[in-house]
Amino acid sequence: MENHWKRFINGESVESEVTPSIYRSWQRSIDFNVDHSLVSNQDILSSPSLNKRREAQESLIRASEPVLPYIFSLLGGTNYTVLLGDNDGYIIEAIGDAPFMSKAQKVNLSPGASWREEVRGTNAIGTALTDNAPISVFGWEHFVHDNNFLACWAAPIQNSLGAPLGVLDISGEVSLDRQKILTIAMMGASMIEKNLRLSELENQLKFYQEGAKLASSLLQQGFITIDHNGIITNINPLGAALLGRKAETIVGQLAADVFSTPKGWMLNGHSLDLQIKDRSGKDVSSHLKRVVNEAGQSLGAVGTLQVSKAPSSLSDTLWIGQSQLSQRTLVRASKVASTHSSVLIHGESGTGKEIIARTIHQLSPRCDGPFVALNCASLPPSLIESELFGYVEGAFTGARRGGKPGKFELANKGTIFLDEIGDMPLNVQVALLRVLQEKEVCRIGDTKALKIDVRILAATHKDLSALVSAELFRLDLYYRLKVVTLELPPLRDRPEDILDLVPYFIRKACDAFDSPALGIEEEVYTRLSTHHWPGNVRELENCIESMVAMAEGPILTVADLPDEFQMVAVESEPEPLLDQQTKHAILYALTQTKGKIAPAAKILGVGRNTLYRKIKELDIKF
Repeated sequence: MENHWKRFINGESVESEVTPSIYRSWQRSIDFNVDHSLVSNQDILSSPSLNKRREAQESLIRASEPVLPYIFSLLGGTNYTVLLGDNDGYIIEAIGDAPFMSKAQKVNLSPGASWREEVRGTNAIGTALTDNAPISVFGWEHFVHDNNFLACWAAPIQNSLGAPLGVLDISGEVSLDRQKILTIAMMGASMIEKNLRLSELENQLKFYQEGAKLASSLLQQGFITIDHNGIITNINPLGAALLGRKAETIVGQLAADVFSTPKGWMLNGHSLDLQIKDRSGKDVSSHLKRVVNEAGQSLGAVGTLQVSKAPSSLSDTLWIGQSQLSQRTLVRASKVASTHSSVLIHGESGTGKEIIARTIHQLSPRCDGPFVALNCASLPPSLIESELFGYVEGAFTGARRGGKPGKFELANKGTIFLDEIGDMPLNVQVALLRVLQEKEVCRIGDTKALKIDVRILAATHKDLSALVSAELFRLDLYYRLKVVTLELPPLRDRPEDILDLVPYFIRKACDAFDSPALGIEEEVYTRLSTHHWPGNVRELENCIESMVAMAEGPILTVADLPDEFQMVAVESEPEPLLDQQTKHAILYALTQTKGKIAPAAKILGVGRNTLYRKIKELDIKF
């Protein structure tokens, strides 16, 4: 029968003499330019990449754990291997007879290798996934000649909608010729499918139990549930009314499409924030609680929707800190908020660039419009342009049906915040410059331009002028963005703000952990105020979150500080107590007088010259 394969390779017609599914696969193999004479060494994952793919398929692997050994036991354990592949055709698990597995490895029939038809031609794994149907591939039916020693049986593992999630494959020597093995493969795939359904039902039960628990106290507010894929699964009539839509038009939609929020909102952190405008233009925000299963995996989130109040003064802004540097920063932000100018916010990582951007938006005439943020460093270069400008249906492989609006469209009549602008690729800089000049945007794959009215706030921790000199950032775009520049002070230059930030972060962490409120020892402030804070406010927040998580009692003490603070305390000579108290007294007086020396000296009961000298001696910055 191998003659059929040889005749096909030579261009002869054998369609009526070969199984239809095999013949179609041979044709596809020709279209994919697969080399029939050579085993491909392409598309074989490295160990880290294989581990990453296994982590992504954790549910599938867990569902198959009891199945693979059982299927292998049914085969008698001689000259067989049982393989689990994911929906991309990569082998992620394998058990079997050691001698045969060693032989199979010579043609890369082992974990980490892709057996998609595009790579290896006709084979049971790839063809079963392509056809989404069980198949047997014997000897000469394999498109690549060196695989002709194999007899393979594979069945797709499908979700409840019939889409393939993976594949179970049994491979052995071609001489075995046991047709009934396909039935065993199909049985194994069915068992894995049932295990997946059971796991999904258990997760849904946990999710709905948590939702039901909260529902009784939330019926007077908008109520929403979102699953782990970011899809809205339920919303009550009041919540739908706040969004100005009917519930049936919201359920089943991605939260990222309904709200102004990045797609990854569900995957990280404890604080989930969704924002949108109601029909009167007021902000509708959320208070969501993340739901996890026993293994700590995210099942989704449940919570409330309510109309937010915009800040009416600087005291209502998101920025925390009463130091003179903080107040000066807020005053500058307030002044620039009243304009329509582009703003470039510069500061070290963790200084609060997005907080200041949101503050400018909230205090601006555009406060009733959307605030849309995009971190230019968090996306690969190939995706930034589609995220910024959107795309139409069919613009590229994988484009969503109906297309997708970009961040600029979503920010129309509002503000767009481009964080880490220094990481934006040059080709996207050109497109961004065109948007700034023309005030219109064109989706990828479209010829029609849309007029937009968007204010741009950009931020970076890099020296853009140096990037311009290195020809890594366009000079014309640089000057377009830096109409107004705001320089954010690092935390080490405003240590008095620690007194305001620490209680705020303690409350935030306690809320996230559902733990009682905690107090804090005064000595902890002293230790924190002497730290250099290279990670700025973000580092301080992580420090406090760590302390709350590891706290042994109702009061946070020096013993609760992370290890690096304990080591610094041992290795460095402490500042004299008198100097500490003097510095705190001076900082307090300067804060009360908003940095004015004469009134501060009066509060302290010393002369102005004495105060100037002490400020210099103790290296006090304010």
